[in-house]
Amino acid sequence: MRISDRVTLVGAIVNILLSILKIVVGWFARSQSLIADGVHSFSDLATDVAILAGSRFWNAPADEKHPYGHGRIETLISIGIGVVLAGVALGIGWEALNSLYEANGGPPGWSALWVAVLSIVVKEWLYRWTAATGRRIHSRAIVANAWHHRSDALSSVPVVAAILGAHLFPSFKHLDQIAALLVTAMLLKAAWNIAWPGMTELLEERGDRELEKRIRAIGMNMDEVKEIHKVRSRRIGGAVNVDLHMLVNPDMTVYE
Repeated sequence: MRISDRVTLVGAIVNILLSILKIVVGWFARSQSLIADGVHSFSDLATDVAILAGSRFWNAPADEKHPYGHGRIETLISIGIGVVLAGVALGIGWEALNSLYEANGGPPGWSALWVAVLSIVVKEWLYRWTAATGRRIHSRAIVANAWHHRSDALSSVPVVAAILGAHLFPSFKHLDQIAALLVTAMLLKAAWNIAWPGMTELLEERGDRELEKRIRAIGMNMDEVKEIHKVRSRRIGGAVNVDLHMLVNPDMTVYE
């Protein structure tokens, strides 16, 4: 099993267990923010499935129809992860706004607090492991999925604060809904950070300026090279494609 598949599969299993736990406990403990957090964990599962399916395609070698390889599939999946995350965030925010006008039935149960704390610990560990793996194998989609894990960990922080606040300050009747709106804002920011790099790649934004400088320096260290210009780079998935113009002595043979 490829390392990208292994880290994603572990994440998927964790997401399934946490999602079920959050939604069930949130229902019985009357915590809207924890239920919203559980739905968010299910959205993590959707991106895990997308990566497990897509990695087989973006890792395929170049062929006649795709001479630069299939790396853009990884880019499209990264953008898709961001779009899904934004959709989930807007749904959570809409529910929270609607419930502000409903009667409050008292603070959520303490069980919701312990589940939220567990989620923070587990998902932060999952983020660190997944992000390190993605950087090691130069996979933007894996790193994006890691940030999805961290956003899940961060989204549980206002849940913890809201439950504690509801018990300490019973007169503040809508802390749970306010926490759900904070989760919405955090998820929207995470969605933007995930999707925007992929969109700039599709728009052919410059790939890696430092790499261009290194390649130019290597070329100019060769005695036969007189000038290097028009060094251009673009990202294709986890790779960077570079082309350049090189001037040499016109008296050199083609072989030289």
